[in-house]
Amino acid sequence: VKSYLGLEPRFSLNYILGSRSSVKVSYNRMAQYLQLLSNSTSGNPMDVWVPSSNNLKPLYVDQLAAGYFRNFFDNNIETSVELYYKSIQNIADYEDGANIMLNEHAEAYILSGMGRSFGLELYVKKKYGDISGWISYTLSRTENKIEGINNFNWYPVKYDKTHDVSIVGSYQILPRLSLSAVWIYMTGNAVTFPSGKFVIDGLQIPYYTERNGYRMPHYHRMDVSINLKGKKRKKFESNWDLSVYNVYNRHNAYMINFQESETFPGSTEAVKLSLFGIVPSISYNFKF
Repeated sequence: VKSYLGLEPRFSLNYILGSRSSVKVSYNRMAQYLQLLSNSTSGNPMDVWVPSSNNLKPLYVDQLAAGYFRNFFDNNIETSVELYYKSIQNIADYEDGANIMLNEHAEAYILSGMGRSFGLELYVKKKYGDISGWISYTLSRTENKIEGINNFNWYPVKYDKTHDVSIVGSYQILPRLSLSAVWIYMTGNAVTFPSGKFVIDGLQIPYYTERNGYRMPHYHRMDVSINLKGKKRKKFESNWDLSVYNVYNRHNAYMINFQESETFPGSTEAVKLSLFGIVPSISYNFKF
C-alpha cells in the first residue's frame, strides 16, 4: 500500500483600518486522503467515500481568500464581503458511462484531473436586542476538468450551488419565551439527465450528452421553533422546544426518474420523489 506525505502551509494577514473595519487575506494548502465520489445521474443519488490508494492520489487544495469586514451602530451590526478561489489537484470522478451500481470493481472506472471553485460571500448580522439574526448569501461555482469525462471540458460538480441564501431570525417575546425561524434557499444539484432516447429492438435507450448539464429544482424551506425556558433553580436548568421543520410543506426533490408515460404511451415523463414534507416535533431538555 502506497503512503503519502503532504505539507499544509497556511498564511493569514489581518489589517485593521480603524475601530470598525478591517481587511483579511489568507492562503491555505490542504491535503485530503478521502475523496467523495458522486453518482450524478438523476435516479441514483448515491455518494461513496474512497480512500487514497496506489491508483488514487490524495486531493490537494490551494485556497486564496480576501475579505472586507465592517461594523455599524456600536458594533451591533456586523457585515462582511469575501472572495475566494480554490485550485484542486487530483480530483476524481467516474468516467462517462460507468456502471457502478453493485459493482465490486467500481474503482476501475475512476479518472483523476483538476478542479476549481470560486465565489463571493456576503454576510450581515444583528447581534443584540430583542430581535437578532443574520443573513448570508453566496454566489459560487465549483467545477472539474478531467480527461475522459465530458470531452475534457469544464463541468459543474454535483454539489455546485450557484446561489445559496440563509436567513436566520430570533425574537425574544418574554424573558423566558423566544421565537426563532430559519429560511434557506439554494440552487438545485447539478445532474446528468438524458437529452434524448433511441429505440433498439423495441427497447428505449436513454441518450446522455454533457456531464451535469441539468439542474434539480431549486431547494428551499422554512423551519420555525418556540423555546420556553423553565424557572431557574439551583444547579438545574430546563426548557421546552416546539419546532416545525419545513413549515410550509415544501416537497423538495430528492431524485427524479424518467419512465414511459402511462397517459401517452411512447413518450417519456419525469417523476419526482420527495422524502419529507412538514415535520413537527416537541422536546424537553434539562441539565444539572
